Amino acid sequence: MTDTHNEPDGQSVSWFRRALWMGLDDRPEGLSSQADPRIPVRRRAEAGMTTLEDIEHLRDQLCTTSDARMRMQAAWELGQIGQPAVGALLAAMREGGEQTQVLAAFALAGIGKPAVENLIGTLGDAPSTVRQKVIWVLWSIGDLRAVEPLLVALTDPSPKTRRYAAWALGQIGDERAIPALINILDDPHEKVRWDTTVALEKFGERAVEPLIEALYSPNAQTRVGAAAALGWLRNPRAIPTLSETLADEDTEVRVQAAFALGWIRDEQSVEPLIGALKDGEPEVRMQAAAALGWIRDSRAVDPLLTLVHDEDTWVPYAAAEALGDLGDVRAVKPLILALEGENWQVREAAREALRKLGHPC
Repeated sequence: MTDTHNEPDGQSVSWFRRALWMGLDDRPEGLSSQADPRIPVRRRAEAGMTTLEDIEHLRDQLCTTSDARMRMQAAWELGQIGQPAVGALLAAMREGGEQTQVLAAFALAGIGKPAVENLIGTLGDAPSTVRQKVIWVLWSIGDLRAVEPLLVALTDPSPKTRRYAAWALGQIGDERAIPALINILDDPHEKVRWDTTVALEKFGERAVEPLIEALYSPNAQTRVGAAAALGWLRNPRAIPTLSETLADEDTEVRVQAAFALGWIRDEQSVEPLIGALKDGEPEVRMQAAAALGWIRDSRAVDPLLTLVHDEDTWVPYAAAEALGDLGDVRAVKPLILALEGENWQVREAAREALRKLGHPC
């Protein structure tokens, strides 16, 4: 999935759209074998004049011709025919390569709701590349009939298909998907976990309470994903539980809880994050320092000053950056002293912080 976080296979999609904008209405001579080529295919379809032979010829052209413009025109015409062409387009997706699949997918998306049942039927036994395009079409159409099949697709053997299913469920926005998405926050593939977190964020307020409950999951990876999603949602209702999560036994969970509290940017989080500055793991101390810089509460100045000389390489860097963001002059002298330290990253962060504080370096 690209970002495009809007559509799969962005390069192929962009290519198809550019081709459409070039004026595919001007059908090349001899393109199709309709009984009367002088009548445009849309008008024939509206009049019930399109034949099975027309559809089969266009499907063959979409799959086999080496002329890219003619393939695009065939896909466009099949889309204009509508529901009678759905089977041919799905067959083309199975038979053709990547570009053919994308063209057929766009045509099916244009047909819309009349194609949904056939599309759902294809999810069960099609090759994974076809399933992915079908999922994109179902998301584009947005029909709620697709929700249950997409929930099943969250368990697909292909990680990319699971990513597409998670993304589609987030876009459709049916609440039935929330528990199922939370259940795959522990997927073994990082990109699946990422797209699942993105999908949960799209539910907004409706996902807050289920995600708070997920912070108590026995699975650490689920807790990590729940904390990250709550940070993106930026809902203050999550602050008490996220604050408790700063004491989680898993380091990455504590890191994500600190991130979330900082990203919510509420003064309720200041004292819990100050406590996290004493965490035994440098990753947690670093994230807590950064989070306090985002919140910009003066209560954090003195605790952050104690970290400027932390034994870890990156904790003093994060503390110096945060002090610059806080804008409190109490940090000037300690930051000047930090300019003389051995750690070049800390020296650079101190120099930048002093610039923010209006002090000449």
